[in-house]
Amino acid sequence: MRTIHAAALMLAGLVMSAPAKAQTPAQDFYRGKTITFIIGYGPGGGVDSASRLIIRHLARFIPGKPEFTPQNMEGAGGVIAGNHLGARASRDGLTIGLPGRSWFVEGLVKSPGVTFDPTKFSYIGSTGVNNQMLYLRGDLNIKSPEDLKNYPQKIPAAGIGAGTPTVTIPNMLAEYGYPLRTVLGYNSSARSLLALEQGEVGAYYTPEDSFTKRPDLIEKKVVVPVLQSKRIVPGLAVVADIVPKKDHAVLGLFNAYDDTGLMVVGPPGIPTDRLEILRKAFIEMCNDADFRKDAATAGEPVGSPIPAPELEKIMAGLAAAATPEVVKEYRRLGQAK
Repeated sequence: MRTIHAAALMLAGLVMSAPAKAQTPAQDFYRGKTITFIIGYGPGGGVDSASRLIIRHLARFIPGKPEFTPQNMEGAGGVIAGNHLGARASRDGLTIGLPGRSWFVEGLVKSPGVTFDPTKFSYIGSTGVNNQMLYLRGDLNIKSPEDLKNYPQKIPAAGIGAGTPTVTIPNMLAEYGYPLRTVLGYNSSARSLLALEQGEVGAYYTPEDSFTKRPDLIEKKVVVPVLQSKRIVPGLAVVADIVPKKDHAVLGLFNAYDDTGLMVVGPPGIPTDRLEILRKAFIEMCNDADFRKDAATAGEPVGSPIPAPELEKIMAGLAAAATPEVVKEYRRLGQAK
């Protein structure tokens, strides 16, 4: 009996001395926490508006309902934010963001100054595909690609950053006789739209949602669309139809974010259980009636959400398509003329 009693005491001592579980259960991790949301563009443009729409709603679907703090980190068409998320942001699931639209392509082609690998990010989701358009000032009286090609003067096009579609598509069109000349220095859609309004530039290649805060420019025909990237608007010409097939591979990189949309991502290495919580919450948010109503009120287009596994698949395909020949052409056309 004495032996049994001693063994019982020893066992009890071992149980009492066992360390308590240090890890917070995944479902409770976000309770009382604050998530920093990195926005890769300045205030006022389409990326900023979409980011703040997401910030207003996403917490409702995350267990524990954390707070969100937005942080604008503009520069280089989203590359600055991408670099931060890829290398410097904490990997605990408390820093995520929306760097922009075409930022990840710069990583795929390994542009100078890029420190991230876009295939390594923790993808959370996208609100849906984009349709980009070439907008021209209405007072130029250009209504079709043919009108543009026959225009007698060079038309300055606002460029957000080298390598972004705001530069690459006008440059590609210029190679085929369309009189466009890209001008860098417009670091956000808000600044580009102001330049259009004031007549500083005459053209801008950008997604439809760039006009969220300035629908009057469309309504008053200060600007008119002449080309689109996807066959969505009936009767409007498509870029791929006027670009030779030999250039379609590089065009695919230029317009890559048509299929990826505005992606919310986190740094590489977010713990799997926390990442799954964020992914589930994001899709639930995108399908939520209040979110979609708020998006419609704000003029933000919201289609069918793209789940993270699909984004990872698209990214892998783009990485495989970025051959040295395609990358060389991408870089050549990505510079302002």
